Amino acid sequence: MKFSIITVCRNSERVLHNAMESLSTQHYKDYEWVVIDGASTDGTLQIVQSFSSAPLLVVSEPDHGIYDAMNKGVAKARGDYVFFLNSDDALYDENVLQDVSDWLDRNPAVDLVYGSVVNVRADGDWLRDFGHVDKYNIIEDGICHQAIFARRLLFTDVGLFDPRFKLNADYDWIIRVFRSGGCCAYMNRSLAFFSDGGAHTLDRSYLAKEREAVRRQYIGKHWLTLRLLRARFLNRLHRIIKGHAPGFVRMTARHPR
Repeated sequence: MKFSIITVCRNSERVLHNAMESLSTQHYKDYEWVVIDGASTDGTLQIVQSFSSAPLLVVSEPDHGIYDAMNKGVAKARGDYVFFLNSDDALYDENVLQDVSDWLDRNPAVDLVYGSVVNVRADGDWLRDFGHVDKYNIIEDGICHQAIFARRLLFTDVGLFDPRFKLNADYDWIIRVFRSGGCCAYMNRSLAFFSDGGAHTLDRSYLAKEREAVRRQYIGKHWLTLRLLRARFLNRLHRIIKGHAPGFVRMTARHPR
């Protein structure tokens, strides 16, 4: 099996249809859907159990936060590559899995491939293009997990998500991947719609403070500012040369929901 699509959720009956529909309409079928449910008390499990487009594995039990649940998903996954699709997110179109599979077949040495995501916000949809990332500038912004297909064995090599971090364990993990020398590559394609309504976007103050704590694990206090300035300059220069607009680019049309 090539892909394990992992969704963690709790009481998500009002938003889960977007993720499910985006999976069921995929032309590529060599995947499984792994759902880690935090003991929902609404109709989430009934909705999930109605999914029949691919093998389904459901675990429903209390957890110790989103990253504990994501680690459970990795432990249950059987695919060669894993992708985390939040319950209120969606794959970009019906060809995402096929295109990523074809790309990986052409680039078999790649451990982690990342693309862009569309951030669905109240003021419109914004394209988040991560562009060129390396072990130096990864620490500036990271890459959101909705933009990443990762070889499952990477979690054996660099470890699981660190549950000490409430909102930044995926940021910490991607830094570890880049610093470990894993083969990471950019795919010039939008992969998912990312809903601007989760804990990461609602608790921005805590997110920023915790992200600083993650950075200090890898960069000494006196070098932090200089490293970030260098990374920001090089990343911006690369995007200018390649013609990438930095950061978010507003979309001209909204995703129909």
